Amino acid sequence: MNQTEKHRLKIGIPRALYFYKYGPFWTAFLEFLNCDVKISGPTTSVIVEEGTKDANSELCIPIKIYFGHVKNLLSEFPDLDYIFIPRYVSSHKEQFFCPKFLILPEAVKYGLKFDTPIITLEINVKKNSEHESAINFGKILGYNQETMIKAWDYANQKFEEFQDKAYEGDYIELLDELDTNPKHKRKKKKLKQFIPEAIRGKFMVNILVLGHSYNVYETHINRDLIGRLEAMDCNVTTIEKLPKSEFSEKITINEQYHQYWQSEDEILKTARYYLRDGKNTIDGVIFLISFACGPDSLIQEIVMRDMKKRKISYLDLVLDEHSGESGLITRIESFTDMIRRKKYN
Repeated sequence: MNQTEKHRLKIGIPRALYFYKYGPFWTAFLEFLNCDVKISGPTTSVIVEEGTKDANSELCIPIKIYFGHVKNLLSEFPDLDYIFIPRYVSSHKEQFFCPKFLILPEAVKYGLKFDTPIITLEINVKKNSEHESAINFGKILGYNQETMIKAWDYANQKFEEFQDKAYEGDYIELLDELDTNPKHKRKKKKLKQFIPEAIRGKFMVNILVLGHSYNVYETHINRDLIGRLEAMDCNVTTIEKLPKSEFSEKITINEQYHQYWQSEDEILKTARYYLRDGKNTIDGVIFLISFACGPDSLIQEIVMRDMKKRKISYLDLVLDEHSGESGLITRIESFTDMIRRKKYN
C-alpha cells in the first residue's frame, strides 16, 4: 500500500545548502509523489544563532545554517511525517562531494536528536544509477519502480525548465516561488544607492560572483551581496548564467592534479570560461568562501593565481556567523571603485 492510500505525507525541506541548487528538483519530485512539501522560511539571525548552538564548532557556516533550518522546520511544523535530508556522494564517477554532504543525515540526526524521522535520497552514481536511487527512495514510501522512474524524469524536466528560467531571470525570486507559504514572503531591503542618480548607468562594472549556490544566494549570510553590487552600478553574473555546454568539458589542473571535489568543479569550470572565452565580458571577480571549507581553500588559490595572470581584478570574501555588514560593504565598495577608475580613466 503506498502513501496515497493512507494520507498525504507532510515532508519538510530545510531552505539551506543544496536547496539553493536542487530545491526545484526536490520539490517537483516529492510533489509528483503527492507529498505535502513544507519549506523552512528565509534565513534569519535567529536561525543562524540556533544552528550555531547545536552544530560542532568545526563545521562550516552553511552546515550550521542547515541545523538552524531543521530546528525552524520542527518548530513551525511539529506534525511533519519526515524531514527530507538528501545524501550527495557523487553525481560524477570520478568525483566526490564534500565529506560533510556525505554524512549530513547522520550529522543532523545525532547532532539535534529529534523524534521526527529523516527520509534520505542518496545520490551516488559510483554505486547506483539515478533511477536506482529513486527506486530505493520509493521503497520507503511504498511506491513501485515504474512510479519512481516517472517521478524522477518529471523532476528532471522541471529542474531543466527552472534552469532555463534562471538563465535569464532572478534566481532568488524563482527559488522563493517554490514556497507558497505567505508567512515566508521575503521582504526586500531598501539598499543605499552608492552612485548618484545623474550618472547611474554611465559607468557600469561587470562582476562575476563565484561560489557555491548556498553562499551566493543565501542573502542573509552574504548581506545581500548581489543586491548591493547592483546598487553600486554593477552588472552581476553567476555560475547559473553560464551556458550549460561549458560544464561538459573536464577540468584538469595539471598532469598530477585532477579536480577531485564535485562541489568545486562548477566553480573551476566557470573560472576557466571567464579566463578564456568570456575574459572581455567581466571586469572583476568576487569569490565567496565559507570559513573552514577545506575544498574551497584549495581552489581559491588556483582561481586567484589564474585571475592575477590574466590581470582580472579579484577579491575573496570569507563568510561565517560573525561576518559584519559594514566590513563587507566597505570591501566591495572599494573593490568596485578601483575597477571603475581603472576601466574609465
